Amino acid sequence: MEKRKTIHIPGRQLEKLKPGQQPVIRLTPAAYDALMEITNESSLSVKMVASEIILQSRDIITYDRPEEVPNDK
Repeated sequence: MEKRKTIHIPGRQLEKLKPGQQPVIRLTPAAYDALMEITNESSLSVKMVASEIILQSRDIITYDRPEEVPNDK
């Protein structure tokens, strides 16, 4: 059986959107080009392609959080 790959990203906590807010995501030029390449092969909108990629990759992400050092005071 093929081992599933994981995506490692640094962990941090951001606030969720408030009702009525529109999300804005800024991409690097390379990520934008990759997204356009995928979108051009799809019948979905850019918004839907990006959303699907994010939602389908959630279970393969590993958050690299710094380990907390106990306070010895």
